[in-house]
Amino acid sequence: MNDENIYKKIGSLLAASKNTVVVTGAGISTEAGIPDFRGEKGIYRTLGEDKVMNLINIDAFRRRTEEFYEFYRNYFMLPNVKPSRAHYLLAEMEKQGIIKAIVTQNIDNLHQKAGSKRVIPVHGNADNFICTKIGCPTMVDGDYVRNSSELVPKCPQCGSILKPDVVLFGEPIQNHRLARDTILNAQLLVVIGSSLTVYPLAGFVGEYCASSEKCIIINKGPTALDHKATVKLDTDSTGKALEEILKYI
Repeated sequence: MNDENIYKKIGSLLAASKNTVVVTGAGISTEAGIPDFRGEKGIYRTLGEDKVMNLINIDAFRRRTEEFYEFYRNYFMLPNVKPSRAHYLLAEMEKQGIIKAIVTQNIDNLHQKAGSKRVIPVHGNADNFICTKIGCPTMVDGDYVRNSSELVPKCPQCGSILKPDVVLFGEPIQNHRLARDTILNAQLLVVIGSSLTVYPLAGFVGEYCASSEKCIIINKGPTALDHKATVKLDTDSTGKALEEILKYI
């Protein structure tokens, strides 16, 4: 099947669905200039997976907080990154009622910046910071932390250490039940920019595919569930692919 026929097939599936859920991974944000952590230019390759996992974990945050924050500030705080064309198109598709929700592995907040309203982030938001004191509800944004004179930012209300609102290694994912239920209740599932190797989200998609014949995968390169997909589109540009697909809805 050539690309045009694939676009038509995906368009017809989207048009027929009353409850389409999109799952996104790092691939959608590489088009915005954010390297895939596990890609050729990602920090797993450039710094080494052992070093990254040794620093971006909950134990390092608690016991080596200064070292943790030095690394986090250098590699995870991205104030000038703007959403890609694909992010904006998904937001527009939500406005039009074509899709109902986005479940994302990404921590870059680009779906929200693009205007998507129902976004379920399972790994958190790298630009939000929460107070570590039990009972203190304070949350601040990245600008507060960037403007702080201290390497380790403190809560403006109680002075306790702030933690990035992201899932570190050793922590459970956020919105576990909501993400799983949203995926399993979809009439049509569209996976964009994920190789489907990171669990438990990949497991949720696998559960869905085991009981449904309506799963679209749009990704550069193979994924772990290509054999389960109704349609697989291999593309270097998610934005361009979505533009073409929208012509057939």
